[in-house]
Amino acid sequence: MTMLKVAAVCSWSEVLKLEENIKGIARQLNTLHEENVQYALFPELSVSGYINNTTDLEVYARQHQEVLRQLLQLSEQSPIIFSVGLPMPLNKGFGIAQLTWHKGQVVHQHFKTHLSVHEQATYQAGDSLHLDHLSGIKTGMQLCLETHYPELSLLQQQQGAQLLCMAYASPRETPEEKMERLKMIWQARAYDNACFVMACNQTGYTPSGKQYAGVAAILSPRGEVLAQYQGLQAGYCTATIDLKAIEKIRNSVMSNFPAYRKTELKVRFLEEEQKREA
Repeated sequence: MTMLKVAAVCSWSEVLKLEENIKGIARQLNTLHEENVQYALFPELSVSGYINNTTDLEVYARQHQEVLRQLLQLSEQSPIIFSVGLPMPLNKGFGIAQLTWHKGQVVHQHFKTHLSVHEQATYQAGDSLHLDHLSGIKTGMQLCLETHYPELSLLQQQQGAQLLCMAYASPRETPEEKMERLKMIWQARAYDNACFVMACNQTGYTPSGKQYAGVAAILSPRGEVLAQYQGLQAGYCTATIDLKAIEKIRNSVMSNFPAYRKTELKVRFLEEEQKREA
């Protein structure tokens, strides 16, 4: 398959309102099905809300198996492939995970590799990046802070990624401010790696009453915004990904930037630094 209709979704999420959060995801999947969407990306920790302390995580852990049961059932009922965020067991604790579901099965699982200072006290970090083969399209998943590190997108592109999925739970800012800031990241990652990018942030309230700004966007390998949404309510945007756009760039002598990357320069620089330090 060279074409895929996708949706970047800002779902309404509140901490530990598990049943309500899942029902909201289900409603949006029903709407997206009517628009013939094939894949939907939901925000980081969209199922659980943004849990960032061990007390709330312990409450969640007691309901974890029931949450998985409900997501499995939702996946059986919906023809759409969808990715949602929730805490998942990792090592001797929990990590921030993004699960991709299809036909009642988890077809891909990603654990956040770069945790914020506050998250490090609550979660375990993942240590690997594996692509998902989404209906024939090679997809790399990134969660919030991970998107700020260009080398992660480069690693996924070098593995063959054609679509970079970026899911956030980023508080504060107005929708306009958040869109302006994050769009710089999305355009750079898309343009430099000749990949499609789709991204979405939570919307909802924090325990202290602050509201998340909902932003979502889908970008072409040229960094052009194909579709976007911003607001303080649940929403989404859709676009059709056509891999021919990537083929056109890779067949261009001047535009295929990924083909001319000299990663050996970084290795050489590090070796020289080590010699100087010795």
